[in-house]
Amino acid sequence: MSSVLGAVIATFITVPYLVFFVVKKSIYKVTRKKRKAFKISTDVTTFFLFFSIERMTVEIWGQSYYWVLILLFISGCVMITVMIWKNDLDLSMGKIFRLNWRLQFLLLTFGYFSLMTYGIIERILEA
Repeated sequence: MSSVLGAVIATFITVPYLVFFVVKKSIYKVTRKKRKAFKISTDVTTFFLFFSIERMTVEIWGQSYYWVLILLFISGCVMITVMIWKNDLDLSMGKIFRLNWRLQFLLLTFGYFSLMTYGIIERILEA
């Protein structure tokens, strides 16, 4: 049973957009709300994108650059905090974290597809 669970988690880390579609479909079936299903699926997928990009950097360059992802996350929090502080006086940690988490989804999606393209091209040129 643990090997099946490990295989499912490894698949979700390798292809995090499977998580997006599975969660979106499941939440939509339960709630019948497309917007809520989309938001929850992006939040869950972001978690898997962090691990996926870390694993891709290890495969491509043989070294983990997880610290870059952490710095990206922290700088996103700082940037969003400053933007909210300049435009609005209501500084809520939940609001800052939620906006940063969704920003990370966009940045990590770009990074995922960029690393995937780079990795494929590099493997083709090596052969």
